Amino acid sequence: MTHTTHEKAPGAGDSKGRSTDANSGKCPTTDGDGKAFNTLAAGFALAGHTLHRSDPQDGTVTYWAARLGRVRHLSTIDAARRFLDQVGGPL
Repeated sequence: MTHTTHEKAPGAGDSKGRSTDANSGKCPTTDGDGKAFNTLAAGFALAGHTLHRSDPQDGTVTYWAARLGRVRHLSTIDAARRFLDQVGGPL
């Protein structure tokens, strides 16, 4: 017998595009920076990487990309865009 649940996955959005992940309250995803980050993170995912960022409430936002246990620090979102271009991801 197969059981099906209708719960949303962590990080899934609601009908207005806001994240429903309980841990994302500190990083709203409906502002311009959040939308740009989410779009860029999707491009990294298509290229087989993950993209993360520090909490804006902690100070200057920094980024890092990871793949197969390797991590690359990216100081700005523009550096993240350049790295995505280097790994052949969609911009």
